[in-house]
Amino acid sequence: MSSVQGLRGWVRRLLDQPTQPLPLPDLALPTGDGPLVWLRIGAGYDQAGPDDGSLAPALIQLLMQMRRRGLQVAVSRAVGGVPDLATRGVTSVADGALSDSMAQAQLAAMRPDAVLLVGTDLPRPLIEAARARDIPVILAETRLVAPPRGWSLPGFTRRSALSQLTLLLLPDPASGEAALELGAAPERIEITGPITLSRQPLKHLEAERESLAEAFKGRQIWLAVCVTEAEEEALIEAQLTVLRYSHRAMLIVLPDDPRRAEAMAARMGEAGLVVAQRNYDEDPTEEVSVYLVDDLFELGLWYRLAPSTFMGTTLYGPTDAARDPFEAASLGSAAIHGPLDGPFAAEWAQLDGAAAARRVEDAAGLAQAVVALLAADQAAQIATNAWCVSTGGEGVANRIAHAVRDTILGDLA
Repeated sequence: MSSVQGLRGWVRRLLDQPTQPLPLPDLALPTGDGPLVWLRIGAGYDQAGPDDGSLAPALIQLLMQMRRRGLQVAVSRAVGGVPDLATRGVTSVADGALSDSMAQAQLAAMRPDAVLLVGTDLPRPLIEAARARDIPVILAETRLVAPPRGWSLPGFTRRSALSQLTLLLLPDPASGEAALELGAAPERIEITGPITLSRQPLKHLEAERESLAEAFKGRQIWLAVCVTEAEEEALIEAQLTVLRYSHRAMLIVLPDDPRRAEAMAARMGEAGLVVAQRNYDEDPTEEVSVYLVDDLFELGLWYRLAPSTFMGTTLYGPTDAARDPFEAASLGSAAIHGPLDGPFAAEWAQLDGAAAARRVEDAAGLAQAVVALLAADQAAQIATNAWCVSTGGEGVANRIAHAVRDTILGDLA
């Protein structure tokens, strides 16, 4: 047994003593032989699952990739506790706000080969204590925002912390630019993209897609899904604006509640739009400007047919019926959304940061965005960016794990 492994075993036994007055969290240490990485999850990272509060699947994906690289990982988080993931051999506990003495004591006890910070929390005592011991500190999966113009003490503290980091593995170009403004060295910044989960695309009937694609041939199509009653007027204004630019354009719309389909059709008709309802087997003929659909199980079909999609509930709410924006992204439809993220704040942040969605603030902005995305190249660029984000998650986790390992090996050489 190596001396380092023996020391870790001693620390583990010491931490198991309930009467020992140590100012340290009960941080479980792995028993493997590889380099030890302290993975600390910041308060700014959404690490809890929707139901059981466990580690986010994105973090599990990162942990798996790190272990494949031969790294041993001890996990803690800045705020709150995370249940054990016994099947994966991971224990995550809260270590709170680390003071100078706690950070130094923890590093002395653990003797990690690297510290990996995930999230926007930058624990200055830990960073400084690690750098004093020549332990690399790496920041990953973190979205940074440039400080407002003008000097401030919090900005100065953050700038000081960033300048001491060994490597910054950031999810999008906007974070990279913010890191430069906050004092990080350019050679230490790498844009990896975000860790996203692989999602199964929604299914469809290919024969139906081919038939509708033939019926829509030569027409410019856009889609609006889960539109709330509060958003109907904005949708009507947008389609009337679109028709002034392209008189054959057609909107496919799915209300958030299919029981409102009749009322929505009547309201659109009163505004001068010609509506056909799929529920009544009405055909989207040449004069039809709105095709009203009401079956959620056909969403995969509509995403595939429409180059751009307005994600309803995001403009004026409520967001109860909000859809995962990666549904559209994974099927090549450029997403337009309002300021209300609902339960998908992390997903919208990933897409917006990668220029993979178009955000609008009001009805006028929605109309402008739809008109802009009638241009095939505009919609295609956003859709391509979105597809890269939605399919690159495992590669990003692998890249972060690879960079951590290379940093450790380079530091030990």
